[in-house]
Amino acid sequence: HRVQSGSYLSTGWFTFILAMDACYGIHVYGMINDTYCKTEGYRKVPYHYYEQGRDECDEYFLHEHAPYGGHRFITEKKVFAKWAKKHRIIFTHPNWTVS
Repeated sequence: HRVQSGSYLSTGWFTFILAMDACYGIHVYGMINDTYCKTEGYRKVPYHYYEQGRDECDEYFLHEHAPYGGHRFITEKKVFAKWAKKHRIIFTHPNWTVS
């Protein structure tokens, strides 16, 4: 329930749901996995390519722990990895190891 969790699903979540239903396979380009931001020496990039501000990982951590109104991006990525085990989903640039 959105109110109880303080979060709402991202457009990426809805896109995955639609693509898994409509497509034979999904090739995801440029999405980092759930552990990337905790990796030493990760590459800092802007959250939005078209504006300056917080980097992607800062934004993900902010949303993941927001008391309300946030996306749970890191949690969603964990779910996407689980979906990739059962559906034809491939993540590249960076590559994900889905086991």
